[in-house]
Amino acid sequence: MMKAMLCKGKKEIISSFKYSEIKDALKRDDNLIWVELENPTKDELALIKDDFNLHPLTVEDCVNTNARPKIDQFPTYLFLILHAAGYNESTFKVKTLELNICVGKNFLLTIHMDSIPSLRNAWNRAEKNISLMSGGSDNLLYQVIDSLVDNYFPVIDMLDTRIDKIENEVFSKPQEPTLKQIFSVKNDVLFLRRFMAPQRETINLLAKGGHSFINPSTGIYFRDISDNLIFILDTIDTYRDTLASALDAYLSNIGQKTNEIMKTLTIIATIMMPLTLITGIYGMNFRHMPEIGWRFGYLGFYILVALVAGGMLVYFKKNKWF
Repeated sequence: MMKAMLCKGKKEIISSFKYSEIKDALKRDDNLIWVELENPTKDELALIKDDFNLHPLTVEDCVNTNARPKIDQFPTYLFLILHAAGYNESTFKVKTLELNICVGKNFLLTIHMDSIPSLRNAWNRAEKNISLMSGGSDNLLYQVIDSLVDNYFPVIDMLDTRIDKIENEVFSKPQEPTLKQIFSVKNDVLFLRRFMAPQRETINLLAKGGHSFINPSTGIYFRDISDNLIFILDTIDTYRDTLASALDAYLSNIGQKTNEIMKTLTIIATIMMPLTLITGIYGMNFRHMPEIGWRFGYLGFYILVALVAGGMLVYFKKNKWF
């Protein structure tokens, strides 16, 4: 799907702008064109390649998903690969959505395969607020990236909630599902960090300046985004350490429960040893055993067993073995 928006002469926004009119609009430096392509066809990619003079490597990167965040400088535009973040509301699994951006003197191209809510929000804001479009392509780029990064915070909040739940389960009732949750969230945290680290470096390069089509005065805004990414990365690292501690605590609790079970079984086995000995003695088939002919022999046997077992329990309790 392709759609285009035109800020004409920094005075008027035309949201129903026809793509066929782009070539004429590009001739005026005071125009700004935003072309948005979601799951583009080969024909659409070929069209923008010719109209915006895109390098074949740029088009190839737009087609191949799951690329690392990066920034490339070309003669007529700046090319960026960034990643938006989201999560499945039913499974709470974290996912990233690749966004390819080309920013030139008077145009911005956003190309992606999946729907990106943060990008849709940025489009809607630009459509209603001419100041976002009239500030130039670098300002519009900032608005897009800022919206994309802001969408990381709901994901961070979701991970925080899951980790709090895991910590409560670890110290109250650690079970096998708790262990699965620890590894599930840990995988999400590591997956998110794998894209966040290079993304921060990419934004840092924008903040430092020295790139065509990026006004030095816009650099301070990109530094603000970079600060947000640093905060997010620090939070992710904290989550990683917390999960490692939760795993250690889980294994420690399970080990402690196992030790308690083994202690109980050991006490039972220890008590049974003399009882087994007594039973074995009176189970021998000797004819001349005085107790066999005794009237209270049967009752005496159980009294003896009870005294031995009770005495051992008192001894164990006195020594705080259980």
